[in-house]
Amino acid sequence: MVVSLQEVHDFLVKCIGEEVKTAHAVQPNLDGEWPASWWQGAGPDFSTLILAGPEGPDFDAGTPERAAFVVKNDPAHVLRFVDYLRWIVKQHEPVLVPAEKDGETVAEEVCPIDGAECETLHFMAAEIFHDRSGFKREWRRK
Repeated sequence: MVVSLQEVHDFLVKCIGEEVKTAHAVQPNLDGEWPASWWQGAGPDFSTLILAGPEGPDFDAGTPERAAFVVKNDPAHVLRFVDYLRWIVKQHEPVLVPAEKDGETVAEEVCPIDGAECETLHFMAAEIFHDRSGFKREWRRK
């Protein structure tokens, strides 16, 4: 089965755009800082609290571990992460190159780094965005 690299690429661009939109939907910190940076409360009595400004806690994450995870994945971090993903996807954007098929020269879609099979795009789609609408099972690599 021939898998269109352009289709995988376009799917990833869409998913990354949705991540950016979600991060931007988070309100600024109470002090007006954007993108929002969050902090975990200090001490045993406050370690489950997520702080987003000088006004006090915004919400209780329930456990210190959950609070630490949420803080490490605040909107500012997510935006930096998706910028990196966007850069990777751009590096692997498919190009058309001439190829021989049945004695004729045809255009073939290839990754400029990995050639006809782009493990990077397939892995990103299958491991990070497999639960998104539009993901196709044939994009999984064996």
